[in-house]
Amino acid sequence: MLALAPLLLAALTPARVLADDAAAAFARGTRHFEARDYLAAIAAFESAYKLRPHHAVQCSIARCYENLLKPVEAAEHYRRCLTEGADRSSIAKRIRTSLAEVEKKITFVDVLSPKAVGTIFVDGAPAGVTPKRIALNPGRHILEVRREGARPATATLTTLGGEQKTVVLEPTSGSSAPHSAPVPPAVRRGPSPPLVVAAAEPPARPRRRLHPAGFWTAAGVSVALAGSAIALGALTLKKQSAYNEHPTKEALDSFKSMRLATNVLWGVAAAAAGTGTVLFFFTDFRGEARRSSVAGAGLGIGGVF
Repeated sequence: MLALAPLLLAALTPARVLADDAAAAFARGTRHFEARDYLAAIAAFESAYKLRPHHAVQCSIARCYENLLKPVEAAEHYRRCLTEGADRSSIAKRIRTSLAEVEKKITFVDVLSPKAVGTIFVDGAPAGVTPKRIALNPGRHILEVRREGARPATATLTTLGGEQKTVVLEPTSGSSAPHSAPVPPAVRRGPSPPLVVAAAEPPARPRRRLHPAGFWTAAGVSVALAGSAIALGALTLKKQSAYNEHPTKEALDSFKSMRLATNVLWGVAAAAAGTGTVLFFFTDFRGEARRSSVAGAGLGIGGVF
């Protein structure tokens, strides 16, 4: 069901926000996402965002990082999605839920150097000065504190996610310390300020040929199918519970049949959402400017954007 995320995000994007080049880049990112090539999807989504900034693109990028098991980056883009407009949309609650989930997977490490201030490096990249709390993705990391005229202190840390740790790293000073290149001054950083995007007049675009009725029909069908799939899924869970309480062959066969029907219905709903996405990029919405700000609203399926 996560594979539906970029499709549904495209439907949630206001009709006049994306120019043709941005729409093409977003569609390219969608294809990469469906192929699970998340790095290529991020590059395409970032290209779309540069052409026409919108919070929905930030959500797409966040979802890619989430699938790459990089909750630090995912959380950053979910926050940008909210601050750039999603906090006032109908999907704000779902985005905050996703943000909370990825934040649970981040490990926070307090890096200390009691004797004097030192510059922190994480996997070779500068990360501020001591003392500082840094956020890490799950995995193996090399932490280092450097100070001019002293041997750097290093530590290897393996994190599982969702932990809080403290690491004390004290560079060794004295005549035995090798000469080290001056450490560039580091600035103590606070929270990143909200991104401010200057409003710009959209460039002229060729007239789209399709009537909006096709898109809205596909959107309505997607919603109806999604609702049916949710209802059928609830029945499937009841069948599973019945089998767990009374494990008989008849109960198992009934559960498997219901599960197959649910999966088929979700597949049809996904196809309908894909059709709506394709229609979106070829539809002339200029005759329905009053609806452009809510184009595709209601297409969130099962908690997916």
